[in-house]
Amino acid sequence: MPATDPRKPSRRDVSRRTFLKRASWTGAGMTALVVGAGRGRASGQATAAASYPEWIPASTKPPKRGGVLTRASAWDPPLIDPRLTQSVGLYQFAGLTSNRLVRYALSDEAGGPSDLTLKGDLAESWQSDSANRVWTFKLRQGVKWQNVAPLKGRELTAADVKYCYEAYAKEGVQTFTFQEIEGMETPDKYTLRVHLKSPNTLFPQNVAEPIAIVFAREVLEEDGDLKKRLIGTGPYIMKEHSRKVRVVLQRNPDYFDKGRPYIDEYVILSTPDDSTRKAAFRTGQADFIWVASPSEVEVLRKTNPNAVVQAYHNTLAPFGVALAQDKPPYNDVRVRRAISMAIDRQKQVDTVFEGHGIPGWGVPYLYYQDKAPTLKELGPWVQYRPEEARKLLAEAGHGKGFETTLFYYEYFPQMSSQVQLVQQDLKKNLNIDMKITKLDYTTYYGRYVEGKWDGMSWGFQSGHAVGLDERTYHYMYSRSTKNFFRVNDTVIDDLTTKLRRTADRNEQRAITKKIVDREFDQVLRMWMPYDNGFLVFQPHVQNAAARALRRSDGYGSPTLARAWLDK
Repeated sequence: MPATDPRKPSRRDVSRRTFLKRASWTGAGMTALVVGAGRGRASGQATAAASYPEWIPASTKPPKRGGVLTRASAWDPPLIDPRLTQSVGLYQFAGLTSNRLVRYALSDEAGGPSDLTLKGDLAESWQSDSANRVWTFKLRQGVKWQNVAPLKGRELTAADVKYCYEAYAKEGVQTFTFQEIEGMETPDKYTLRVHLKSPNTLFPQNVAEPIAIVFAREVLEEDGDLKKRLIGTGPYIMKEHSRKVRVVLQRNPDYFDKGRPYIDEYVILSTPDDSTRKAAFRTGQADFIWVASPSEVEVLRKTNPNAVVQAYHNTLAPFGVALAQDKPPYNDVRVRRAISMAIDRQKQVDTVFEGHGIPGWGVPYLYYQDKAPTLKELGPWVQYRPEEARKLLAEAGHGKGFETTLFYYEYFPQMSSQVQLVQQDLKKNLNIDMKITKLDYTTYYGRYVEGKWDGMSWGFQSGHAVGLDERTYHYMYSRSTKNFFRVNDTVIDDLTTKLRRTADRNEQRAITKKIVDREFDQVLRMWMPYDNGFLVFQPHVQNAAARALRRSDGYGSPTLARAWLDK
């Protein structure tokens, strides 16, 4: 069937200028509605949120071929070299241009949003030796690089993956992951054998991370970097990347998963303004959108009553107050505990997120218990106890308070409200004067991940991380390059090392719980409440549901290879 209806205006050539013009008529009204959201409506909004499903099963209809999927995005990639960034701005589409050795189940394969089953991607199978130090991956035969110069559709081999992993180990944000590889060999064209420096039962999870994509050696060798071209083996070819304007992906006709993808083009328009993104969805210029609160869903459904809503339930909070805990005064656990107890997290849940949120924790609870922890279960130092906080801060020698700074990037509108509430709590309860600086995304991201800051920041652990090893060892081990919160705790070092050497699932759960308990006891990462959020789809979008830890508009983008448009 044709990709577009000739009787209707085509969306294939939508430009950012046209898009903004069409969407702008509702922008001012949407801004006013967002500012007023979240005050005094928690109970009713939480009730409304409960009516939306947490999981949208795969469609039972035969998929249709063709069409253009369009999304207005808050993110823009700081650069497109996967060695040098793990920003969601890149991986909202890099997961569609490229593949990994192993992946997680996609939406139409999964049994529910919390299904963490590993599937083969470029590898058909994998196994380890008895010591979990040597991992052997058998590659699919006949996988072709995209038919774009200089690759021109040649076959992928094990040597390509070996080269890619060696390049990751040399420089960039993933060095810590790939430098644990002692050596690699390719016994034949389709076999990769990886020798690790130490046992790691969780290594397949690490190469299944959304950021562990396999890139082409020819591009790196010709260009000297990967900042200009992104050529992979994935379901979509990058047709256009205009900085701060748009990304256009085009269907790869030679994709190894025959018959897929179904959609001809995926257009991502750089749209940092929240009200413009919402207006785009309301006017049909965007096919799906993420929003943080129930009231925002209600506003969208007033103009789009047929929209399909998925209540996305997070298993962790990616954001929190990061302290320069390698320097005074934050290297004193009493100071960290006092600051934590002076912050009213429940107030943030009830107001900012309208009762539809989580109090905040860093390691996904799926790995150590069956149900999400309550605020009470997270220990004494996250409880709102301002009087005890004042006493503890005085014991640490700061009874009169002190001055500090905090910088952040507004990932979503509610974040500014959160930062201001923290500022108010610390001033009122501890006489801590916190000067806030709001930065653009690129400046914020670079300053934070490079550790070029003192005082406080609204920190994050990268939203890409799915695997248990990544969420514990990689983000908390003292010598890890991804240890953005500057955790330096010998108990954590020992526990995270022991965890990756433990194969038994029950023992893994027990060790993970000890890691979580230690983290909260020492206030090593001060997590803040986070939305459970909603993905809102136009009714014609099929098979694009989000899964645990991976939203389909972000790091979970590979699931869109199975999406299709019912129109």
